[in-house]
Amino acid sequence: MNYKTTGGFSMKKLSFLLLFSIMLSACGSANAVPNQSGEDVEKQKLHQKEETATIIDWVDFVQFEGTHYVSADSAVLAEKNSIGKEIGVVAFQMADNINDPYYKVKNGDAAFWKEGTALFGVKEMPDFLAIADESKVNGYRLYLAEPKGEEFPHHFKDVKLESVDLVEIYTTANEPKLLNRIEGERLDTFKELLKQGAEPPAGDRAYSQEDPEIYQMILYTDEPFAHAFHIYNEGGQWLWYPWDEELLSGEIEHFMIP
Repeated sequence: MNYKTTGGFSMKKLSFLLLFSIMLSACGSANAVPNQSGEDVEKQKLHQKEETATIIDWVDFVQFEGTHYVSADSAVLAEKNSIGKEIGVVAFQMADNINDPYYKVKNGDAAFWKEGTALFGVKEMPDFLAIADESKVNGYRLYLAEPKGEEFPHHFKDVKLESVDLVEIYTTANEPKLLNRIEGERLDTFKELLKQGAEPPAGDRAYSQEDPEIYQMILYTDEPFAHAFHIYNEGGQWLWYPWDEELLSGEIEHFMIP
């Protein structure tokens, strides 16, 4: 069982990922068999073509002014007032409307956002655009220009921990609720607990059969964006994914709620 949901994305040169699922009948074959007429062969080919389905596995992206922007799941706005002016709108939603794997992405296309959704610039962050999203801390989902993706600190190992001056803990509901603010001496202790995370022992470890409790952890620095990760409580075992799965001390529980 793997609950990893954030920690950045792997930048690719493709506009989106395509997953092809070819579903053919168990005994179907387009090859002619003895005594099979040409008409029968063509009918069989047509039948197989009708049973073939293409499933497109979309990456969350927006195409704007010739640049491909991909959702930066490991980043949120540090402050709501960092949002800039409206710079455009989504012209076309691709999910549920496009099933052609050779479709060429156009300016204004978005994977999941509806036509007319506003696009915003972000102050002091020229490589980003933003879309209002109540499910994200501080109210906006950030999209990073794909060419800049390799330079962005998506993972915990890339975070300058000494620069983190505040940590907030939120629920993961559709509208995140602030549970705790960690600063001062308590922040130093919290950072140490994160750094002391241990890899699970070799072999399969026991997993809880119940769904884990999931918390959002937001790390603030002096940047206009904050780093976003998740922490999980799986039946009393605390863990997270700074890269691969790491187990956390039970002491972390004291920081999850006030």
